Amino acid sequence: MTRVLVVEPGYCPYQAAFDSPQAAVSEVIEGDSLLLKPFGTSKIGVVCSKNQSLLKYNRQLEDGCTIRGRFLVFGLSESKMLGLNKEQAERYNRLLFFPQVEDMLSGDLPVAKVRPPDERFGNKISLWERLSR
Repeated sequence: MTRVLVVEPGYCPYQAAFDSPQAAVSEVIEGDSLLLKPFGTSKIGVVCSKNQSLLKYNRQLEDGCTIRGRFLVFGLSESKMLGLNKEQAERYNRLLFFPQVEDMLSGDLPVAKVRPPDERFGNKISLWERLSR
């Protein structure tokens, strides 16, 4: 099983297990995918949708890269996607924990971190329900 971090607009990241990295990309990412390395390391990559114009704003990452729609955080070995180990998953979960919203009043996209809906004490929406939205 391949452990990845799934990051959705308006929610905290969560770990998910897939049979392979390609299966994760095909099930979670809308349309064609794009591999980015925004964290300043060649060992962690982000896979997001190539065409982001119609997708909901998600996060602005460390290098100023703005991502819309769902994205996945993977481990990398050169350009090959691998699963995250437990420490990597926890580290990037903490780094991306707070969802962000864009301020539509200004043109330069300042972001504000917002408190996510706490799903620990209610009905947690499953990955499959989120994918159907």
